[in-house]
Amino acid sequence: MIVKVPPARQDGGSSFEDLEAYITEGIEQSGKDTQKGSIERLAQYITKESVLDALGEDVEKTIAVEIGNVTTLDNAAGEMRATASFNKLVTNPTLHYILSWPEREVPDTQAIFAAARSTLKALGMSDHQYIIAIHGNTDNIHAHIAANRVHPITYKAVRLEWLHKTLHKAAREIEIEHGWTHDNGLFKVIEINGKKHVVENNTYVDPELVGVKGAAASFETWHGEQSLETWCKGVPAKALKKMLAKPTSTTWQDVHRELAQFGLELRDSGGRGMRVFSLDASGDGQQAKKEISVGASKAFRFLKRQELEKRFGAFVPSTKDFFEPKESQTYKRDPVKRLDRKLERKALRDALHVQFLEEQKIARIKYTVAKRELDIAFRADDTARRDFIEQRYTRDRAAIKSKIGITPAQKKQEFVIAKLTVMHSRQQLTEQLANEKAQRKLLLPPLLPWRVWVEERALTGDEAAISALRGMVYQEKRDGKLPAQDPAEEVLENAIKPAVITITDPLVRKLSSLVWKVHKNGTVAYNFKSGDNGFFDAGEKLTFGRAHVTDEALALALQYAKDKWKGELRITGGDAAFKARVARMANQLGIDLLNPELKALQVRSRAPAAPTTPTLPLASAAGPTRREQSIEDEILNIAPNADVQHAITQLKRYSGKIVFENKEFFAQNIGKEKFILHDKKAFGPEILKKGDHVTIAYKSGQPTVTQRIAKSR
Repeated sequence: MIVKVPPARQDGGSSFEDLEAYITEGIEQSGKDTQKGSIERLAQYITKESVLDALGEDVEKTIAVEIGNVTTLDNAAGEMRATASFNKLVTNPTLHYILSWPEREVPDTQAIFAAARSTLKALGMSDHQYIIAIHGNTDNIHAHIAANRVHPITYKAVRLEWLHKTLHKAAREIEIEHGWTHDNGLFKVIEINGKKHVVENNTYVDPELVGVKGAAASFETWHGEQSLETWCKGVPAKALKKMLAKPTSTTWQDVHRELAQFGLELRDSGGRGMRVFSLDASGDGQQAKKEISVGASKAFRFLKRQELEKRFGAFVPSTKDFFEPKESQTYKRDPVKRLDRKLERKALRDALHVQFLEEQKIARIKYTVAKRELDIAFRADDTARRDFIEQRYTRDRAAIKSKIGITPAQKKQEFVIAKLTVMHSRQQLTEQLANEKAQRKLLLPPLLPWRVWVEERALTGDEAAISALRGMVYQEKRDGKLPAQDPAEEVLENAIKPAVITITDPLVRKLSSLVWKVHKNGTVAYNFKSGDNGFFDAGEKLTFGRAHVTDEALALALQYAKDKWKGELRITGGDAAFKARVARMANQLGIDLLNPELKALQVRSRAPAAPTTPTLPLASAAGPTRREQSIEDEILNIAPNADVQHAITQLKRYSGKIVFENKEFFAQNIGKEKFILHDKKAFGPEILKKGDHVTIAYKSGQPTVTQRIAKSR
């Protein structure tokens, strides 16, 4: 189904509304008075029953006609013109476009009418006045649609800025719905796992839009997928920069070898330039080239050809004899799965946007009607107050004129005073009415902008709204409207992330011991029902927003991460003690961590426990978790509600009394029922005793003990 929009029109942005009831009057047209406005001439043309062919024969032209939101076909043009006259700002209220089917495809009239109504719905004009006329005078059956851009109730004109894109997308969706042939256009239909999806066709150039520039040329649909340029600036850039810093890197093949491990290839693009291409592994194990590339200077700003040629000599292409990269290290690991995720996210967001526009349309109608009613309710009172001022001024002037015994100069002076008085009263009334109108406006139903509407929906836990909100936040970061996270902060931030970098949205899940709250940036905060902090789902990572994390919060976050990302996890942050805690906790939950520095710790803690003597108070070889639990049990015996936590070894200070100790730990009471466990190995020869009141300050993992007070005898 081809969509054609004839030239010489005025259009602006699109909207979606529910389909309104329509009226079918058959094929009747008045044949009267052709000397009328453009709506009348267009209506007469598209409903004319016959035309002359090239040989002068009279052939059937109009097969069937349907009208909507007008009384009869005879009156349709006049009613549309009358409605349009209420909006003086619209110079051309008529929208005219054509739907055409291939010669081999001849749908029945009802299917064509349904398709035309679907396009009107996609444009947000289903409750506008329209005429649909099906023509059969050419080899391709086609339908003309003439619609009034001015709404028959609100008298507001619908904007059609993305008219072509909206119609092309609707055409593909209609083809899927009716099982028709798929034509080429700004959108195309692809099939994945037996299901058809409508996606943007970036290779298609609409001849009607060749000259479009500016906002239309730069328009991007939501895609929720990281670009090759952005991906290269992450892990590959760090690895490449580290390699170039080594004095042992002496040839171009060193550069190619480093890029190859990420499925990337550097090529000469001509004109002293270079491009980086992404390669995917094909089924036979060989690397298949994909048409995905980016300028080397964009992907790696530090990769300057002139500087590299001074160091390595003239550019040499890759010999391609390197090892095959791991799938987890390449940009495009599974195009089908990535496209599936992209389509799912986009479908959710598109459906959300449709819902927003539908609600906005209803809200605008309610707003217009309510505003009109308010104006009517207060108009008489406002007019009466203005009239009162003017009538009083008239009486004052008449009284001055009728005065006897005063000079003309005195009368003139009184006239001036009266005029100044009425001017002051008018100004006061104007300001008063303006304030009152502002107060009345608050009584009108709100018209929420897209961002605010999405934020409100996200607060209810709507995952499509959270996805859309996160998309806005990501875009604002890319556009520089929001500050990006400092790389140093990223390194220091304690967080749980998926092993493979991926773009994911925060989730809202009902957990038995936690309650959730969505923030305005789309992050979901999980807290315990008691009010204690849990963790934050920021989409691509789980964070804690604080340095100290309870074991319960950590365990829940790890289990949540395992369920969310379905694979290995990695831990980031500058706190070695935190990473060790996570590694031990992950062992308990059967979760593998990608961090190389934690692999050995996980393997050691999984080793079988050595035989122990039952009379010993601690099973010293049973692993860190059991030893820690023993001292915790000792604390809980005397303080059942105790909060027992491990010491943070980065810029943290604790003051209080040493109340317990065993072979591995000191337990310090820092106030009320809060207890901190300090690892004895970190203190070296420093000996603390039970009962000592001390301040222990950590810096870079090393403790310093001050303010020692000896235990009383």
